Amino acid sequence: MSNEKKQKISRATMTRFPVYLKALRVMGHEGKENFLSSELAEVTHIQDTTIRRDFGFLPQKNTLGKRGYGYDTKEMIETLSDFLGLGLDEPIILIGVGNLGSAILKYNRWKYTVGQIVCAYDKDANIEGERFGVKIHKSDDLEKTFPKDCKIAILAISDNVQEMVDRLVALGIKGIVDFTHSHFIVPQGVEVQNVDVVVAIQELELKMKSNTKE
Repeated sequence: MSNEKKQKISRATMTRFPVYLKALRVMGHEGKENFLSSELAEVTHIQDTTIRRDFGFLPQKNTLGKRGYGYDTKEMIETLSDFLGLGLDEPIILIGVGNLGSAILKYNRWKYTVGQIVCAYDKDANIEGERFGVKIHKSDDLEKTFPKDCKIAILAISDNVQEMVDRLVALGIKGIVDFTHSHFIVPQGVEVQNVDVVVAIQELELKMKSNTKE
């Protein structure tokens, strides 16, 4: 698909594509070879008319539904994956294995969605070993044990954040999921996704107040 056509797609549609992909990867793993838009709607809680409209922005060769058959699950997964540039085996690293980091490790269930955490790092040498099936290294050994082709890191630390970010960027990290609540700077070409529960609650309260006014 040309860049020109991609630019015409709304932000709302782009945010729904990963939701479809996640649901379809689970459906595919469960052995479902084809699906109807109404079935995907039940799983994602997105209207089937919206789903069909969103699919209209994808390359038409593999995404045209057939009456009575629906869409081919495997082909749609491949099309969405190619469009979004997401791989099933995307390696992810976790920095910080405290209370939050441990909870993230325990939730490491993304092998049918966006890859999985392949290893973790912590400044406490006593944590070194394995937890929930994931190898844990000392932060000092980051450069020695950094996994090949890893582009995504989850940050769950509170100290020396900028220093760690600089080290990660030097190793080739291009995307950071940030749980630190700390200000840090990244060079152009590196994306940061902030995760802040407080902000999420504030946004929720605003939505609730808006609904009340209506």
